[in-house]
Amino acid sequence: MSEYPTLYLPVARMKYGKQVVGPDAKLVIDGFTRSGVTFAVIAFQASQRKPVRVAHTLHAPGHVVAAVRRGIPTLVTIRDPEAAVLSAIIREPYVTAEQGLRAWIRFYTHVLPHRDGFVLGMFDDIVADYGSVIRRINERFGTEFDEFVHSDQNVETCFEIIEDRARRPPWSEALGRFECGLIGLEEYQKVVDGYGPAARLSPIPETRIPRPSAEREVMKEALVAQLWGPSLRDLRLEARRLFSEYGGQITTPIDPVAGADEGD
Repeated sequence: MSEYPTLYLPVARMKYGKQVVGPDAKLVIDGFTRSGVTFAVIAFQASQRKPVRVAHTLHAPGHVVAAVRRGIPTLVTIRDPEAAVLSAIIREPYVTAEQGLRAWIRFYTHVLPHRDGFVLGMFDDIVADYGSVIRRINERFGTEFDEFVHSDQNVETCFEIIEDRARRPPWSEALGRFECGLIGLEEYQKVVDGYGPAARLSPIPETRIPRPSAEREVMKEALVAQLWGPSLRDLRLEARRLFSEYGGQITTPIDPVAGADEGD
């Protein structure tokens, strides 16, 4: 259903409200899960002098298609499919590597015909030079969004908000309003400060930690054999081919685990 805007959006709107594209949206930010979408949304809003209405983070190709058809400025994030799928199946352990690869292929296959209607943000650019991505949005759509300055302090502020998001804190409603551009960073921080520092003491589940994590790297190693096993070789090749159509490059060999495609 998520591939078809007329079917999906009315249902999504009942569940996600202002996250879904509508007539007041000034920008749409979306992509496959674990591809930098959350950072892109938080960093964008944190860098704006005035809040901007953003529809975001449905991870649904129909959301992108609807935005493009309406002529709304749109950013689609993309990440190396194997890295994205590994991260996704760690976060959602009920999803298999095969399901993850098929979902990645389905998402980017479905939005590819609309490629001229959105700006593509490579994951590495999102997390290292997001200001240049916003600049391309402005150039492509004639907008005047404020660019994100990739300083240590600004990145730290974004990760702090993302970590709060992972905790599902008592101020989740304010966080949702901030992400959607209904309130600005200053107003959001005032709400958070009202709860006091103790509200941030709850641990973040390891699978939801947004920063690099040694424990999660161990989890990844345990899933590598599943992702790079012989039965998924054709899906990996298809995902890589599609990634290259978007201009992405993967430097690892197709069979990076010794013996993985010989049935070990």
